[in-house]
Amino acid sequence: MNKASAAADVMTVGEFNRRINRLFEQDPEMQRVRVQGEISDFKAYPSGHSYFTLKDDEAAVSCALFRGSAGRLNFTPKSGMKVIVVGKPNVYDKTGRFQLIVTGLEQAGLGDLYLAFQELKKKLSEEGLFAPERKLPIPYIPKQIIAVTSEKGAVIRDIIHVLQRRYPGFSLLLIPVPVQGKGAEIEIASAIKRANTEKLGDLIIVGRGGGSLEDLQPFNEEIVARAVADSLIPVISAVGHETDYTIVDFVSDLRAPTPSAAAELAVPDKEHLMERQEQLSSALELSILRRLESEKNRLRQLRERPVLMQATEFVGPQSRQLSYLKQQLLSEIKRLPQEAINKLLPLQHRLSRPLEQKLAGEKNKVELINSRLENIIRVQVVAKRSNFERLMASLDALSPLAILARGYNLTYSENNRLISSVAEVKSGDKISVLMNDGSLFCNVDEIVSRTKEL
Repeated sequence: MNKASAAADVMTVGEFNRRINRLFEQDPEMQRVRVQGEISDFKAYPSGHSYFTLKDDEAAVSCALFRGSAGRLNFTPKSGMKVIVVGKPNVYDKTGRFQLIVTGLEQAGLGDLYLAFQELKKKLSEEGLFAPERKLPIPYIPKQIIAVTSEKGAVIRDIIHVLQRRYPGFSLLLIPVPVQGKGAEIEIASAIKRANTEKLGDLIIVGRGGGSLEDLQPFNEEIVARAVADSLIPVISAVGHETDYTIVDFVSDLRAPTPSAAAELAVPDKEHLMERQEQLSSALELSILRRLESEKNRLRQLRERPVLMQATEFVGPQSRQLSYLKQQLLSEIKRLPQEAINKLLPLQHRLSRPLEQKLAGEKNKVELINSRLENIIRVQVVAKRSNFERLMASLDALSPLAILARGYNLTYSENNRLISSVAEVKSGDKISVLMNDGSLFCNVDEIVSRTKEL
């Protein structure tokens, strides 16, 4: 072979890939192959195209299902399904990747993982573990949130980011666990049990990002499902993407479509709390004013009750009669000799004593009623004031200023935009730091990023 013929035999990579495709096209048996296996890592895209891996115990092959072929299917493919793929082999020119171009799909039965999923789902449902009445309420403002997830990756970062945005005063404890692979289910279940045994918080978020059916398998294991069902601490599940469902989602007290959504559901929004604080303050002030007015009216009504009016009416005539008798006695005393005076004095005492005692008794009743009314009003006002002060103290703890007083600070860019990440600044930028007792104006000399968020 001379150099010219040798050079003619040299192909580019693209020519080589295209020649392989021509070999497939020239082989009649390769124009329509039928391959049976289990779908794994199925992904559908907005374009309508889908991609997945077809596997069995011996091997695996990549498959591409384009929109036109997908629209002709009479079922929705999912990871875990056993299918017969109808299509033709292809080598992608750009990458040399070998794949099957799918022109049709036939169901050949459900995969082992999917069958196990359905069996466990049925079993736990029959035990009543999915019943709504078993689900615990999610606390409105949790004292401490427990995250059971991986310490690496975007999940914990997303959770922290959302919590910081919605409720800056949050408290979060991470129990790091593997979220896929052999033995992951044991560690996830142990973390949930530990949170309960040690009473580490009052709300649990358990979850991970998206993945194939195999990746999500730990959250389809019975040991994890029962740990969630037995938890005395409410559990929010956040496993995979919005379209992913696991056994844990059915057992948990609340399912979130994503980890970020779980954080949204875990805490209230600070803006809403501020509005609620103003509403409660106004309502409390109005309630106190109304109660005071009500007690004033009640006191007025008590004073006008017939028993008190009758006492006044009774004492009045008796008092006048007593005065009249005294005047009569005095007149008689002046006219009678000393002997008569001595006889009349005891009579005077007998007449005046009952009237004075009656008058004193009625007066004491009136004073006692007035004293009781004043005590009632005083106790009510003190109780309302105490409740008002306690509520104001609780609401004040949520104020951003209170957070600054605990040693935190807020950092702003030169145009007064709040900075929440080192990615938002660069060396040489001017920034301001708001602290509890003032502000600092700084220049950024160096930026150091943390690799771990906790």
